[in-house]
Amino acid sequence: MDPEKCTACGECAKVCPVKTDDGKAAIDMPYPFAVPRTYTINPELCLRFQEGEGDCSKCKDACPEGAVDFEQTEEEQELKIGAIVVATGYDEFDASLKPELRYDLYDNVITGVEFEKKLLEAEKTGKIEINGKEPKDVIFVQCVGSRDKNVGNEYCSRVCCMYTAKQATMVKDLIPDSNVTVCYIDVRAYGRGYEQFYENAQKKGVRYWRGNPAEVYKDDGKLVVRAENTLLGDPKEISADLVVLATGMTSKSDARELGNLLKVPQSGDRFFLEAHPKLGPVNTASDGVYIAGTCQGPKDIADTLAQASGAVMKALIPLCQGKVFIEPITSVVDEEICSGCHMCEKICVYDAPTFDEEKGVMTINSIVCKGCGSCGATCPSGAISMNHFRDQQLFAQINMLSS
Repeated sequence: MDPEKCTACGECAKVCPVKTDDGKAAIDMPYPFAVPRTYTINPELCLRFQEGEGDCSKCKDACPEGAVDFEQTEEEQELKIGAIVVATGYDEFDASLKPELRYDLYDNVITGVEFEKKLLEAEKTGKIEINGKEPKDVIFVQCVGSRDKNVGNEYCSRVCCMYTAKQATMVKDLIPDSNVTVCYIDVRAYGRGYEQFYENAQKKGVRYWRGNPAEVYKDDGKLVVRAENTLLGDPKEISADLVVLATGMTSKSDARELGNLLKVPQSGDRFFLEAHPKLGPVNTASDGVYIAGTCQGPKDIADTLAQASGAVMKALIPLCQGKVFIEPITSVVDEEICSGCHMCEKICVYDAPTFDEEKGVMTINSIVCKGCGSCGATCPSGAISMNHFRDQQLFAQINMLSS
């Protein structure tokens, strides 16, 4: 697709014969706010790029601007930039990692995201259908992949409680005589108006049942959820036509690779780590690199937008000023002692030390150096010290305190 010609009119997507389950065509907008605002071709879906499928060119014929170019190839571009905002989003937890819930075995055990698509269809048709039938008994299971040490995710995903309350309410609205049960660990309705929304769901007949399901199985063709009510200590088996799993958020699968590239550390839960939770919530250990949204941790849309606004403003400050302020405490190399062994280069995560071929010694890039002292502690020659934090200064402080 030629971005100079494409006007994002959507005529190409209308005539595309390939459609995915979520309604996307083989040629479509990658996401609503894509920059540049250009339609792209997915070669994994496009019939033209499938062996033995023929030479479909319907999108090209329909394009009024002649923007579709099948001969276009991948190309690499080098961009000079002043700041980076990392906003990679998140991955949905793979529910099949909880085998006791039988997500990959039963068709009527689905995730909250999949059920959301069903509800979007129901808004048009006025009815919910699962495998051609209207479900009368619906069970929502909370915290699938969240607050679970067994799968390595001990954090709360923050959005699951409220989107479950919304979906449960919609089921009661569309199927008034349905039995809707939410199996939960704790209900965390933390936002403004969320507690009232949760109470409204209960008033509409949504039953909240405190217990983490131990197993989902089938009996006489109907789903059965086995769980224990932890408030009453009462084990119970609840039958259902549909089980909806509120899957949580996880970090992107390639987050570690990107973090290593940008020199941004990750926390124990594999999300990107901010410089300081209060004083630098959008900053990172690498100057000029900022984070926004769920790449830092689970967030809802409102919090994501708020943090994104902060990250953009932080990125604009040095760009508008045309200069940056750096910390005065950085490493410095004593060239008379340095042997050029490269030990500091290996230990530094910011790539601050480099080898001076002409002098045969290591040098420190003070712009990227963070003054952490790792290189100084590693140097076998003792050639590296910290500006304004030298050994003589420390010894003078100690002598003063001890005198």
